[in-house]
Amino acid sequence: MMFAELYVDGVICPVREECPDSVSLQFDRWPEHRCRACGEELTETADGLCTDSGEYLCPDYDPSLGPDSDCTDGPHDAERVPLSWCNSATLSTDQTDDAVTVSISVGDPRGAFTFTIRRVPDHVDGPLAGQLIMHVPYEDMTSPHMPLTQLHDGTCVIGNPYRIHLMATGRPTI
Repeated sequence: MMFAELYVDGVICPVREECPDSVSLQFDRWPEHRCRACGEELTETADGLCTDSGEYLCPDYDPSLGPDSDCTDGPHDAERVPLSWCNSATLSTDQTDDAVTVSISVGDPRGAFTFTIRRVPDHVDGPLAGQLIMHVPYEDMTSPHMPLTQLHDGTCVIGNPYRIHLMATGRPTI
C-alpha cells in the first residue's frame, strides 16, 4: 500500500485518504486584461478595451509628451493577467493502470489537456515490459478540446495561432 503526502508551498497539508486518487487546483475566473497604469480590470470590446463601468479612458494615463502637454487622459495600457488562461490543474493517480495523469484546463468547457505516464506491466510480452511510457497531446489528435498547432518537436500553440486581437487602439492586429 502506498501513502501520499500533500505539500502546498512547501508545507504539508492533511489529506483525507492514505493515497487520494486526485488533487486539483481550481482557479477563480479572472479577467484576461488589466490596465498597467490604473490597475482596473479590462474587457475586450469592438471599440477597444474598457473597464467594467464602461470607461475607455484611463484616469492615470501618462502621455509622456512633456510638461506642456494638455493631454490628461488616454487609453488604458493593457497587460495580460497572469494565469487568467488557466481554469484548473489536476494530478490524478490510477493504481490499477499504474499511471499518473496531469490535466490542465485552459478555458475550453469540453475538457482538459492531459499528460500521462504509466508503466507497461511486467507480464506483457515485448521490449516495453516494465518500461515507463508517456502520452502527451499532439497536433491532429482526435480530442474534443482546443486544436494544437506544432511549432517544433515538443512545443505546440493551443487554439488558433492566428487569432486577431483588438488592442487598446481598437485596430485589429495579428
